[in-house]
Amino acid sequence: MTLALVTGATGQDGLYLCRQLAQAGVRVLAGRLETSSRDGYLAHPLITPVQLDITDTAGFAALLRAHRIDEVYNLAALSSVAHSWDDPQGTASVNADAVGGMLAAVRHVRPATRFFQASSVQAGTSSPYASSKLAAEGLVDDARAAGLFAVCGRLANHESPLRPAHFVSRRIARAAAGGELLDLGALDAERDWGHARDHVAAMPLLLRLAEPLDADICTGATRPLRDLVHAAYRAAGLSVADHVVESGGTPRPEDPASVGGDPAVLTRATGWTPRTSIDELMAEMVAVERARLASGHEDVEIVGFAGSR
Repeated sequence: MTLALVTGATGQDGLYLCRQLAQAGVRVLAGRLETSSRDGYLAHPLITPVQLDITDTAGFAALLRAHRIDEVYNLAALSSVAHSWDDPQGTASVNADAVGGMLAAVRHVRPATRFFQASSVQAGTSSPYASSKLAAEGLVDDARAAGLFAVCGRLANHESPLRPAHFVSRRIARAAAGGELLDLGALDAERDWGHARDHVAAMPLLLRLAEPLDADICTGATRPLRDLVHAAYRAAGLSVADHVVESGGTPRPEDPASVGGDPAVLTRATGWTPRTSIDELMAEMVAVERARLASGHEDVEIVGFAGSR
């Protein structure tokens, strides 16, 4: 039976990936910094939560020695572009330096282990976050040159009900679910919006190819933030005109006007295609926000997580 280690296991992507791997019969070590209420979403006979700090290379190497790990999915990261401007050194430490340490540990301890690095289509754009992701891609290239099977999946924006509350998709869904007036300023910024459930499904497909291949994981279509907002209020059965204000304003300097990718390489190699439309994504998120508002609890039942509460 395949054994996979997923870092950042209680983040949005980690939760979806751990569950999908387990449902496919893969044993999963779910690495996270500390216990949390989100551990409930990891409730599955094949998932074992383990404490792991990816910046602790020695601790990661010890985990490799203790378990015959076949696959590593490194999803742990500081993912806020805005925060990366406030802490560029910390962002680089987690998003790049830790990756180098993990790859070195794999090479020395268990070189047959395959390594997936969650990168971003923003890698190479202008922000400390983007620079850290680009640096990590370089480290993956170096590891491949040294003989490891290591790949990068460059993810575009991917949302879900498991996004932290400060992310814009959650803020939109919560406002729509509560029938609130929403003013996010300018709504022109374009992103390639997908569902996290779809995006993480591509990761094992990419990691299990015969030869290492880096690829974008995205829908291939950029849409303005306005479309996400309108989809949420339609799902809530509310008039966009009565509930959404576009006050304009100056975009944050760290926000590129448009960011997307091209899934053609991934689709040709694996057959993967996205399954969830923006309307379906926001309808799901609004429904979960309504359940949260009704219950007063963050952790509610979510599609695909029988162990959630």
